[in-house]
Parts: sequence; C-alpha cells; structure tokens
Amino acid sequence: MNDTIFFKNFNFNDYEFSGVNHRDNSRGIDMHFIGYMKQGKGIIISGNNRLEILENEMFYIPKGCKYHSYWIGENIVKFDSIGFKYFPANNQNGYILQKIDYDNNLFDYYKPLSECKKLNTKSIGILYTLLYKLQSILTKAQNNKEEQIVENVMKEMQKNPLQTISAYAQICDVSETSVYNSFKKVLNKNPNRLRQEFACQKAIDLLITTDHSVETICTMTGFSSSSYFRKVLFSITEKTPSQIRNNYGM
Repeated sequence: MNDTIFFKNFNFNDYEFSGVNHRDNSRGIDMHFIGYMKQGKGIIISGNNRLEILENEMFYIPKGCKYHSYWIGENIVKFDSIGFKYFPANNQNGYILQKIDYDNNLFDYYKPLSECKKLNTKSIGILYTLLYKLQSILTKAQNNKEEQIVENVMKEMQKNPLQTISAYAQICDVSETSVYNSFKKVLNKNPNRLRQEFACQKAIDLLITTDHSVETICTMTGFSSSSYFRKVLFSITEKTPSQIRNNYGM
C-alpha cells in the first residue's frame, strides 16, 4: 500500500461557522469519527437516537451511521473531528453513537490531534493509542445500551406477551435488529423464545385458575394453533395442558 492510499483512510477536520448549520449524512458515513465541541452546541439525530453535544464534550460517530446534524451557536460554532476507516478491534462495525466520558489523561491524547491536524505517522500513532484507550469506554456504553434494551423489552413482554418483536422494538424506541442483537449478546437467547416463555407462563396461569378450553387459552396467549401451543408448552415445561391442570387439581 502506497502512502496516498494509506492516508486516504484518515480525515482530520476543523470546522468553524456562524449561526446554524445543517449537515445531511442520511446516506451513511464511510468512516468512524471522534469529535470535540469547542464552542456552540451540536445535535445529531440518527433514527430514534438524539445526541446533544455541548462545549468541551467529546463524541463518537460510528462508521455507516446515517444521521442529520445541526450545529448551533450564538456567535461562532467550532468543533473538530478525527476520521478513520478501521477500528483497532474485532468490532469493525464500531460502537453506538455516543458522547465520550473522558478524563484529562485521555484528552492528553486527543489534544495534539485537535491542535495540529497534520496527517503523518506520528499523528496516526497518537490516534490509535487514543482509540486503544477509548475501547473500554465505548464498550461499556455499548453494553449498558444493550442491557437496557433487554430490560425494557422484557418488561413489555411480561405485560403483554402477544406482541411481535417488531412491536416491542417500536414501543422501546429501538430497531428490531438491535433487539435481536442485544438478546443474543446479553442473554444468548432469541427474543422470540423468551416471548414464548412469558406466553406459556400466562397460559399456565389460565390453565390452573380457569376452566377455559385449551383452544381458548391458545387464542388468549397469541399462539397460532393449539397444536403449536402444545408443542411449545411441552418444550418448556415437559408437560401437557392436562398434566398441568391435574397437578393443580383442576
């Protein structure tokens, strides 16, 4: 790889303008960006996510992110960004759009990049040292976000196990893909399976507290057919509806 191709993988920018500036990146960006708000305020809107960046705050925008940004200041708006195409980690898709909770030690690595945006082996070396130190912060935010998604969706499942995963995602203001990915990472479980478990628990409650027919309970708990309901119930409890009722003297 020659120098020209190599340096095209990086993009150091300094922005300064007055008033309000809107940028449309709804097609997605081809780099990851670490930025720092020097003056004014920034608002990044990506899908259902809204990130507000104030002065002296650092932020991260993942590669491929589709968003609109608004940069607002009473006088002058100033911010800079450091772009790079490849993350020094297995997670090449990047992490979530987020503000970066940094300390002085971490900012010591960003400061020389912010003050002197020359692309050379020294600045790129500093950048990757910064990214290495940032990984734990970005990963923690990613994990917290995924755990929160799982917790919120499970609460909705408990309240109403009849919804689709798409409906739970909409209620919780996240994408359906995020729900599947979060359940896989946090619980190593398919959310549909968990929804079935909640539905079966509701069905068990109905079996032992009412004299409704299996077909009626099947409809009340959202199963497509009584045969499918019996199959799922047995896979979870190793009991048939009749055995569950007999165990409770129904």
